[in-house]
Amino acid sequence: MHDEVRKHATTHPVCRLRRWLAGAAGLLAAGVLAAAPAPLATPAVADRAIELQQFTPEQGLGNLAANVLLRDRQGVLWVGTEHGLYRFDGVGFQPVRTSVDPLDLVVNDLYLSPAGRLWVGTRRHLYVWDGSDLRRVADLPVDDLQRIAGDGGEGVYVRHQRQLWHVTADGLVQTVSWPQALTVGVLTDGPLLWLDGSLWTSCGPALCQRTGSVTRVWGAADGVPADDWLTLHASPEGELWAGGNAHLLFRRAGDSRFAAAAAPHPLDALDLDAEGRVLAASAGAVWRWNGSAWTSFSDDRTLQHAHLRDLLVDPASAVWLASGGRGVLRWRGYGQFQNWTTAQGLDSAPTWAIARDADGWLWFGNQRQGNRLAPEASQLTPWPAALLRPGWTDAMAIVPRGRQVWIVFNHGVLVRYDLDSGKALQVATHLGWAKFALADAQGRLWIGTHGMLWRVDNPDDAQPTAQALLTGLPPDTSFLGASVDPQGRVWVATTHGLLRFADGRFTLVDLGSHEPAGGFADVAVTPDGTLWLAPVKGGLLRGKADAADRIDVQDAGDPLLGDTALYSLDVDPVGRLWAFHDAGVDVHAGDHWRRLDHSDGLVWNDLATGAFHADSDGSIWLGTAGGVSHVLHPGRFTDARLSPTVLLDARYGDAPIRAGVAASLPWDRRALVVSLAQPGVTHPGEQQWQYRLDPVGAPAHWEASTTPWMRYPALAPGDYRFQARVYDPAMRAYAPPVGFGLDVRPPWWQTPLARLGYAVLAVLVLWAGWRWRHARLLRHQAELEAMVRERTVALEQDKRALEIAHQALQYEASHDALTGLLNRGAAIEVLVRLASEDGPPRRRIAVALIDLDHFKRINDTWGHLAGDAVLVQCAERLRTLAPASAALGRYGGEELLVVWPGLPGETDLAGLFAPLMETPYRFRDIDMHVTCSVGITWVRAGEDVNAILHRADTALYEAKERGRARVVRAD
Repeated sequence: MHDEVRKHATTHPVCRLRRWLAGAAGLLAAGVLAAAPAPLATPAVADRAIELQQFTPEQGLGNLAANVLLRDRQGVLWVGTEHGLYRFDGVGFQPVRTSVDPLDLVVNDLYLSPAGRLWVGTRRHLYVWDGSDLRRVADLPVDDLQRIAGDGGEGVYVRHQRQLWHVTADGLVQTVSWPQALTVGVLTDGPLLWLDGSLWTSCGPALCQRTGSVTRVWGAADGVPADDWLTLHASPEGELWAGGNAHLLFRRAGDSRFAAAAAPHPLDALDLDAEGRVLAASAGAVWRWNGSAWTSFSDDRTLQHAHLRDLLVDPASAVWLASGGRGVLRWRGYGQFQNWTTAQGLDSAPTWAIARDADGWLWFGNQRQGNRLAPEASQLTPWPAALLRPGWTDAMAIVPRGRQVWIVFNHGVLVRYDLDSGKALQVATHLGWAKFALADAQGRLWIGTHGMLWRVDNPDDAQPTAQALLTGLPPDTSFLGASVDPQGRVWVATTHGLLRFADGRFTLVDLGSHEPAGGFADVAVTPDGTLWLAPVKGGLLRGKADAADRIDVQDAGDPLLGDTALYSLDVDPVGRLWAFHDAGVDVHAGDHWRRLDHSDGLVWNDLATGAFHADSDGSIWLGTAGGVSHVLHPGRFTDARLSPTVLLDARYGDAPIRAGVAASLPWDRRALVVSLAQPGVTHPGEQQWQYRLDPVGAPAHWEASTTPWMRYPALAPGDYRFQARVYDPAMRAYAPPVGFGLDVRPPWWQTPLARLGYAVLAVLVLWAGWRWRHARLLRHQAELEAMVRERTVALEQDKRALEIAHQALQYEASHDALTGLLNRGAAIEVLVRLASEDGPPRRRIAVALIDLDHFKRINDTWGHLAGDAVLVQCAERLRTLAPASAALGRYGGEELLVVWPGLPGETDLAGLFAPLMETPYRFRDIDMHVTCSVGITWVRAGEDVNAILHRADTALYEAKERGRARVVRAD
């Protein structure tokens, strides 16, 4: 069964058919396993640490409760939250302006139709976004994620209260009938998905596929183990994935059965990355299934206490997460970087040297000592014991050579380590402050230090020696970097210029007027024969590496590197130049530069001198001051291009303007306001928003801004053209611009006829002005004073009204309207906050779920008003028995939630909750004897909120199964 999932997750789409035919026998075996009723064992789990960028109200979000993510056809990210709808502009989030009552903007689901129609499901209604506002289509509440699905056209299906509804694009709402076999209890609320002409959903522990009016139930005989199915996902190739509490399912289009794999945690949201691997959000971590094993990705701060609601993989090497308590999270550099820090065993940072030995082990030379990484391993190990000596620390260079590894330590110690014997030989000491080491075409080892250049000519001898070389340079020369060109010549960067070794002699190369003071920090030669030089005082020079004693070099011509002090230069096997500095690394491929930094996923911006290794698979290892970054696909960065800039919103007064459209509008006293977005790869804080608003035919006059919104407060009548674009210095690229035309028609009082009338009127005014000017001024002053007084009174009244309304809105947003208790979201937020606090041991937190027994019987017997009365009275009794520090909430329907800090574990729980059941409930003149079932548990240190609620819910169901009217605790 795992083989079927592995075939998908590890194979590109173009190879899947071939792999499918080759593995037919494996699929047959997988089918047999899928039919087995026993639960599958959870596959092996490996852990990886990640860095996340968090978006909170400080970055524009209204609150921290984000429910759903969606990427539209322009690449813009939409986020639905408990307090509205937002779009990501490349820097932060902008609220979507609508005319909808803010209380109805609890956005629980989003769906994009094939034609680009955006459906928005809120707690009360179903809306469609028309490009400038939300239009209400149906009075159907949408309670959760994936409760909206397409119908193959522009309509949608909606699940609500265990019923299925179909809504057309015109707003016609119809109930969809299900077969008699699917009772109300089986058609549970769950996810919806439209795929290849069929509607998929969960039905009890199985999956249902509705095609036309025919419904097929997929159960255990079809490879679907019994589970609570939480999420559905379709790949672009038509494959169906399903995530449950304990399983991951996969089915290709047309297959007769599913393949299943055990899941380590409930899978709340799914998406596929560019390699076809499954990413799932669950239990304070992101999980990835590669077809044979799960890998968990988490951090030590944000994810551990986050209730992850949705997950979205962006094509621009980012994974977006919506959390119910931590806002929106972005994992940058996904699929492009693997970072190695102390969490993976790195003994210290910076890492100064990286190299791979003949056995495939990767060596790291760190600030203190070093680490090794075995092939395919996920944890670092220390260096061999033979290298762990007190004086052998701070390795500045590592040079593999056959079955040997040469290491140069910072204080001038040179060591040779033999891979076969495991013995280390100290070759030399006191070489000086080491800067680099490399092997030339003849196998000789070159070592540069502050004050001397050394060479080992006999590295294979039993007792090799390091000899000081006479270069003809002053004694205070520092030898800082070196490179070997395709002709075997050795180029050495020194503080007194560029040194070349060829034909057995050294030559100080004359660079003419471009000879910098202070010399060079490093030198590199690319395969095309270009010589690159990094001056100590900053910048980058280039020329042609030839045998002449004078070389004409010039500035490399990149403005971003013009004043940058480069640490070192390296060249990878495909000829890309890598320039290290304290703001990241710049890569030159062909004629294009690209900077990689923390925004792209680099573990740290401050690179370490010379810590560079190019692997045979094309990936690159970089050492930094904060760890090691493994660049998995360097070519993807250098080939990346900026997506077109997007016009989020443009309004002249209240009139909306669309991108690419020439609008003709009457002059308005209000401003022209424009909001932009830059999807895809961007570098927040570095990118520039360039824009212009010029009369048609006038030369372009570009202005720059650090924010993606523009405002023109006083726009005179005329015919204008607006354009905007983004410049990303790290990519040295402009995004394709966006724009629109705007013809502002003059008001009637600016027409020629009106101007003639103004002249006549002016003559009359001058004639009569001397008679009433003084009286008019006095009258006008009195009117102004009266207006000021009236306006002051009105403003004070408005202010008081707004304060009252604000308080009411805050209460309504967090409390249940019937019982006055906290609503579900507010109660869970309290639990999240209390669970993440470090409190004294005696102040343990109890969590109880209370369900009124046979509540449906009360509604059926005495009516819904009687049921409401019972809920209200139960809430009042709960307030009486619980302390003021407890959080009381309506968890849903007849279920109540109690978060009780400080409740002792030895409390008589039956007696504690007895007041809820002993006294009859009154409705009019009726005494109703109502009992309740209680499931209670206590919070454990570092525990996820989902796990707490799941344990309390399990105890509650145990109380019901044992006869109701009792308290069951789960320890």
